[in-house]
Amino acid sequence: MSQTTTDADVIIIGSGVMGGLLATRLLQAGKSVIIVEAGPRVTRQEIVERFRNSPFKMSLTNMKLQGVGSPYPDLPYVPSTYGDYLQQVGPVKYPTKYLRVVGGTTWHFGSALWRMIPNDFRLQSLYGHGRDWPLSYDDLEPWYCDAEYELGVSGVDGQDESGHGGKAWPPRSKPFPMPGLPTSYMFDRLSELLGKGGYNPVLEPNGRATRPWGNRPVCAGNNNCNPVCPIGAKYDGTRHIDEAERLGAKLLDNSVVYNIEADDSGKITRIWYRKPDRSEHSLTANVFIVAAYGIESPKLLLMSVSEKYPKGIANSSDQVGRNLMGHTGISMNFMMDEDVWPGQGPTELLVYLNNRDGEFRKQFPSYKIKVRNTVPTADYAASLISKGILGSELDAELRRQSARSLNFAIDFETVPLPENRIVPSKTKTDAIGIPLPELSYSVTDYWQAGKNEGLKDFANFAKLLGGKILKIDTSYQDRQHIMGTTIMGDDPKNSVVNSDCRTHDHPNLYIAGTSVMPSTSCMNPTLTGAALTLRLADHLLKNNLV
Repeated sequence: MSQTTTDADVIIIGSGVMGGLLATRLLQAGKSVIIVEAGPRVTRQEIVERFRNSPFKMSLTNMKLQGVGSPYPDLPYVPSTYGDYLQQVGPVKYPTKYLRVVGGTTWHFGSALWRMIPNDFRLQSLYGHGRDWPLSYDDLEPWYCDAEYELGVSGVDGQDESGHGGKAWPPRSKPFPMPGLPTSYMFDRLSELLGKGGYNPVLEPNGRATRPWGNRPVCAGNNNCNPVCPIGAKYDGTRHIDEAERLGAKLLDNSVVYNIEADDSGKITRIWYRKPDRSEHSLTANVFIVAAYGIESPKLLLMSVSEKYPKGIANSSDQVGRNLMGHTGISMNFMMDEDVWPGQGPTELLVYLNNRDGEFRKQFPSYKIKVRNTVPTADYAASLISKGILGSELDAELRRQSARSLNFAIDFETVPLPENRIVPSKTKTDAIGIPLPELSYSVTDYWQAGKNEGLKDFANFAKLLGGKILKIDTSYQDRQHIMGTTIMGDDPKNSVVNSDCRTHDHPNLYIAGTSVMPSTSCMNPTLTGAALTLRLADHLLKNNLV
């Protein structure tokens, strides 16, 4: 369907994992693709070097933030989310962290790549909360397999990921591409102790290579997956972006898209982007795909106002930017009375899923409990030195804390609320005049009921493990999993896209990524987003829409 009057068959806005997957599939089918990315290119070498050489303060409350933001650019035209770029106006802060660079946020993600389970797609009809999906687990299952292969997922075949220690779950038509990572001493010892209380260990499926995979080496257990895998064993979005460029994609970095134009019939005709020098440029295509993650995608649609579309593009339902979801959580710092040596292997490995699914979801949300496999030694040292502990005493205490300190974190499912939303700020802009995102977020009594159940699990863990609770943090921790802001549904009156990720309002505009998800489950959403994206690519090609 190429037309000489357009710049490309397809324009993709965003160069993260979703944009890269789409581009490679379309290019393999002979289509021309332009990828437009707001941020700059970065290299693994520069990020590793900057991380290694920059001072940072680690957080015992959320070890994922142990300097995660420090190595990545903070530029006037693409401000870092680790500063005050995200404007918080709601009763609960939603301080999510994502990267605006070529390759996207998977540069620093923990690489947990979970499937949802069948009942997650029917939350409203089964349990009376949230929304149902317009498609089922069975509809998405082949695409989960495809996504696991594309992202190079390692996992345990036959494992019961419901957390009940029974038959293999969820159903899968193909095995994992790679076997799971070996368990650590901490994994085995905690499994033994917590198993006495009926807690069944689950080895997390993830995007780390356990055998050579493409040009990725085997995971060496460097244990700084956040902020960057130093050897590239962990999947990140540059894998598919690099492949797309090899296949002929044109990638425009440092190009911030700020407007999408549509004609009176609803067809998208052009996008506009701004360079760091504030110069403005436009591009045309037959099909446009927004893949800029869950904050930037709705912000762009809402900024694209005109006389014909006063509420923005794709927003006849008034749902663009609404239904912001995530995995708001709590955590516990715990001191064992024996050495268990966390930090062996990657940063995420062991989870407990006893409350992943069941009739309880009518009363409280599903949740997972994860053991953060990290050792923030610098944080321990700073605390000890501030107390005057030095020399051999410092060495001994560092050894004890490093061997025995654990952090347990709970991720709770949240439900779509129209009042939880992102809008472009009316008063604050970045250096090139583009509005900052303004976020309003809250939680419900349903979430609070889940928190109460999670606290019971923390108390049980303490009894089973022996040792001492150092701190329990219930301050609405954000897990950096953005969902719901361009929500999927069959009814154009209460959703933004249909089951094929096409916007209801515009025949040639699609949205890729986790922002289309109508429910969150309690699991990391990246694999589900990737499965939906591959399904979208297939839909476009099979139906000759591009």
